[in-house]
Amino acid sequence: MSRDTGRDAAAGRDRRRFGWTVRQRLLAMMIGLMALGLALTGVLSTVVQFASLDERVDNELRQEVEELQVLAQSGQARDGVPYDDVSVLFRSFLETAVAGDDEAFMALVDGQAVLRSGGDRPFDIDDPEVRAKVEEMEVEEGRARIESLRTQDTELRVMVADVALPEEVRTGTFVVVNDIGRQEGRIWRRTGTYAATALASLVVAGVLAHVVLGRLLRPLRELREATAEISTDDLSRRVDVAAAGDTDVAELALTFNEMLDRIDDGLRRQQLLLDDQRQFLDDAAHELRTPLTILRGNAELLRAEDPEEVVATRVMLLDEVDRMQRLVDDLLMLARSQRHDFVRPQPTDLTELAVECMERVTALGQRQWQLAADAEGTLPVDRHRLIQAVVQLVANAVKFSPEGSVIELATGWVDRASEEGVRARDAGAAEAGHYLALSVSDHGAGIPEMAQARIFDRFGRADNAAHVDGSGLGLAIVQAIAVAHGGAVGVRSVEGLGSRFTIWLPDGSTGGDEPAGR
Repeated sequence: MSRDTGRDAAAGRDRRRFGWTVRQRLLAMMIGLMALGLALTGVLSTVVQFASLDERVDNELRQEVEELQVLAQSGQARDGVPYDDVSVLFRSFLETAVAGDDEAFMALVDGQAVLRSGGDRPFDIDDPEVRAKVEEMEVEEGRARIESLRTQDTELRVMVADVALPEEVRTGTFVVVNDIGRQEGRIWRRTGTYAATALASLVVAGVLAHVVLGRLLRPLRELREATAEISTDDLSRRVDVAAAGDTDVAELALTFNEMLDRIDDGLRRQQLLLDDQRQFLDDAAHELRTPLTILRGNAELLRAEDPEEVVATRVMLLDEVDRMQRLVDDLLMLARSQRHDFVRPQPTDLTELAVECMERVTALGQRQWQLAADAEGTLPVDRHRLIQAVVQLVANAVKFSPEGSVIELATGWVDRASEEGVRARDAGAAEAGHYLALSVSDHGAGIPEMAQARIFDRFGRADNAAHVDGSGLGLAIVQAIAVAHGGAVGVRSVEGLGSRFTIWLPDGSTGGDEPAGR
């Protein structure tokens, strides 16, 4: 079995250890919580209904007795003279009182049933078991008593009330029976209906939750797939966060995409660094080969017995060593330009910067030096690197211009919408409201138009510069310094008339009337 196959099998075993997916776990948790909530609601509702049923039935039974008492006190003519005949009282009450669907009345005089309420009922109030229950219930005079009885396939709530009237020697008993079993049956049927409805609701909710969770967790699924597909050779896969909406899952997927962007950017930077290192080695090997050959050839041909030849060879060898040293320094400078700390910006006064640059360059040659320091204010730049770039541009201007000619150093602000602002962005400068334009102009040999595109490349030189000493790295260093500041460098030149090199540096603003540095 290959190593990759072993890793795949191990990964499969690891995945199987997790059991349910997040979607299944969330769905089970949601359904479980809903089922628990519905079950608790159903149980509590049923308990409350049964409790209220007992209380309601007892209240209804007592209400019938209270109505009978009120009727007995008001009298037959409703004149406040109480009834004195219990049979007449029962008849008057049953003529006006209407029994509910689940209750029935019965009046007894001296233990004999004389009257019953009308209507059909699922139970018989004159059933022997009911009569036996009534007879065994001992009720104090003028009081009532309630008990339950299981009979006729139901449960009855029986209330027996003793009816005592003035001047009445007979014993009156009023019986009210309520079919509480039938009402409990209705509660159980409602509970069953609720349970079926709750189960159907759980099924519907489960289907809907399955669909919704699928959409919400889609980024997680894509995240898993993306993680499985991503390798150091291909970091282009990203997770689609649109389907998850504004959720934590979408935030996770977005963070994952941002992490991939950072990793991808880091790998690209690392690749660029490796490319630069290989370029550095190639350039060093290429450029050092010639001076080393010269050194070796002269050393081999040196005649030690000739003092004059020894002195001349020594001077030549030292000159070649110096040239190699400068070449190595320039190559190291370009290699360092890829590091994040290549430039260390600090707020710098632009007028003072222009004056300091002029002070440095006037010693480079006999020229008519001019300074136009029009840019005012401060800008966060690496002063030493910028001076280095300006000195390099001026050194090139001195090399390619005659003595006594004019070389001008100028600074100024340019708006992003101006021609210079457009040139700056076309050359690669970052977006900004304004740019600091730092330029060096000469009236020298100029650069052929065909060569202007390659002069900023390493060892890129114009054809008319072959006779001028130099490594061909100076303008590449200037470009590296400009790019490290988020800017760019460009040239306008006419062969035979001169050149104007310009460094554009963004001021960090997004627009407005004034540069951000002012």
